[in-house]
Amino acid sequence: MGFVLSSKLHNKVYEIAVDPPIIAEPDMSVGNVLSKMRDLKVRVVPVVSGSKLVGVLSYRGILMSGAGRATKVRSIMEPPYGVDMMSGVEDAVAKFVLWKAKALPVISKGNELMGYLSRYDLMAFLLSKGLIPRKYVEDVMTSPPTVIRDEESLARARWLMLRNGISRLPVVDSSEGIDGVISMTDIVEKIYFIRLTRRKGYEQFEEEFLAAPVKDFMSSPPVCSSVGDSLESVVKTLIDRKVTGLPVTKGVKVVGVVSSVDVLKAYAEQLISKELIEAKIPESLKVDELSKSQVETLVNEYLSDIRRVTNVINFRVNIKEESKGGRKRYVVNSRLTTDDGVLVTEGTGWDLLSSIKDSLEKLEDRVKKYRSRAREVRRRGKPE
Repeated sequence: MGFVLSSKLHNKVYEIAVDPPIIAEPDMSVGNVLSKMRDLKVRVVPVVSGSKLVGVLSYRGILMSGAGRATKVRSIMEPPYGVDMMSGVEDAVAKFVLWKAKALPVISKGNELMGYLSRYDLMAFLLSKGLIPRKYVEDVMTSPPTVIRDEESLARARWLMLRNGISRLPVVDSSEGIDGVISMTDIVEKIYFIRLTRRKGYEQFEEEFLAAPVKDFMSSPPVCSSVGDSLESVVKTLIDRKVTGLPVTKGVKVVGVVSSVDVLKAYAEQLISKELIEAKIPESLKVDELSKSQVETLVNEYLSDIRRVTNVINFRVNIKEESKGGRKRYVVNSRLTTDDGVLVTEGTGWDLLSSIKDSLEKLEDRVKKYRSRAREVRRRGKPE
């Protein structure tokens, strides 16, 4: 018996990626790109030179930079980031959850732009496969929610969003009932419109705009979810409405917020949970529940690090106990299957955790050395 941590899916990112709705070049003007982003409701745009990804232009980055219409894309784009086209879909889910990304460029190993993947694409794929966790909204929502009153200013709404790292706020009335939703997009689009149309003195108009009450710019009536809704129904609403999150209500009161990141996180946690159920320590070792939990945490920490550098197809850890010199010690064999082949390492120790750590450290080191050597070979242009 041993730990078996394997993927539910064998699909690769390139199988579900779509054509980028917009592609920018470094010397394009921000004004030209932004008009297309607003029309298509795209918040992340790959920036390419030739066919290579050289940067990423984000909606928030543009609108919060104070850039003018003629500003070049290259001056405000972010460094290039994306997801490898040959990565597993579950690796893509992990990146979206960790980075809270709205969309990611899909790239080749040579950093060529090959496609585009959004949260909606991932959720639609999981929905089509019947893999949306069978949970209810109250199981995954963020609660208590950060809310704002309808009479409060847009400046406070923006401050709450930036402070809490969120992009939308439920708006409540004097009786705490849900009244609408205000998003970062609602605010920054108006600010950028002011900046584009008033070359001088826009600061005064921006101040006046931010002093306005939230109720003048919120979306109302709001699209909401309730605590008893299934996560599957939430996914359908998010996709149909093209929104990133929903206020959660109980009666007329707002009790939480559920977002597309919460959905993807629930799927990722379900996967880990499934793996840990299969991760069984031999009963003969008589390990207590606390030690089992520590082992599971340790294994998944190393597996997470390994997945950042290679696509994991299967991962197994076998543990056995033996006597040496009258003392009991543990022998741990780790077996990793990736797109590049199979790696096996052995670790030993007088206690369970140190022996597992010994094996996994060796495995992680071998993976990193192999990947480094492969990159060096490709750089020199020699066949592997």
